[in-house]
Amino acid sequence: MRPTAINIKKLSKVPFFSALSQKQLQQVAEEAEEFGFEANELVKKRKNTNNPFWILLYGSWSMKRFLDGMEKPVVYETDRLGSWHGGISIIDTIAQAEIKATSNSYIMRVSPELMEQWIKDGLPIEKHLLKGIGFGGRFLYEHLSSND
Repeated sequence: MRPTAINIKKLSKVPFFSALSQKQLQQVAEEAEEFGFEANELVKKRKNTNNPFWILLYGSWSMKRFLDGMEKPVVYETDRLGSWHGGISIIDTIAQAEIKATSNSYIMRVSPELMEQWIKDGLPIEKHLLKGIGFGGRFLYEHLSSND
């Protein structure tokens, strides 16, 4: 994991941020952190209690979720830019997560407090966050229910 500079032009093309104004993009670039990861590099350890939001800006990643009572982890892999993980502690309590870059990737790290501030500041990201919560919740629920 190596710190990298946020490119506003590229950031504006990522679905999570594509509705932001230039001023809002500048705010994100100044306040968030971006990191470069090599293929197969660990982004988040399973037992890591620090729970920032991780947003895929470029590349691909694999997320493994470990549900109690299930022998194998639930795996989700994607190269969909703007996909995100973390920031919601109760989900990680239900299903601990491990994230690994599956190709050379750029990933943004945002604290839950900063994400909350962006919403209060009026950044148009609520729908993207709610869509991700819905998708992730259904995904985990279906896997947990299939184990009954």
